[in-house]
Amino acid sequence: MGASQSRQEPMVFMNEDDPVQVRISSNFVNQLAQAQPSAGSPQDVENQVRQRVQAELERIKLQENEFANYKSTTNANANVTAQDIEHLSKQQPQKHIKALPEEIVKAQDALVACYKKNSQRSLDCWAEVEEFKTVVQKAQNAFIATA
Repeated sequence: MGASQSRQEPMVFMNEDDPVQVRISSNFVNQLAQAQPSAGSPQDVENQVRQRVQAELERIKLQENEFANYKSTTNANANVTAQDIEHLSKQQPQKHIKALPEEIVKAQDALVACYKKNSQRSLDCWAEVEEFKTVVQKAQNAFIATA
């Protein structure tokens, strides 16, 4: 009786569709069983889960601290940049823009009115464009002559 239990027979698996037999020795089955990590007691599993959760919480806290540091640094940099811009704008002399000569304003208004009137046929405004270019060229030449 006891001799049959201690005797190790290979396991044989057969596929009904395929006549090939696959034999697996009990030693191989035992090796596979030993290679698999056992789940252990429920308390061990619970401790392992707690450790992983704790590690994940620590990682999240580190990320939050890094983000808070980055955010405060960014806000400080933004404030410094805004102050620099304000300081530079105060140092920069104000430019006085002279009004355009009356003839340029009239030519510009005529050109804009023509473009609005002929929105589909803008090439019909060629005369106004030429007039505007001529007036601007005269103003440029006068400015160069006075400089």
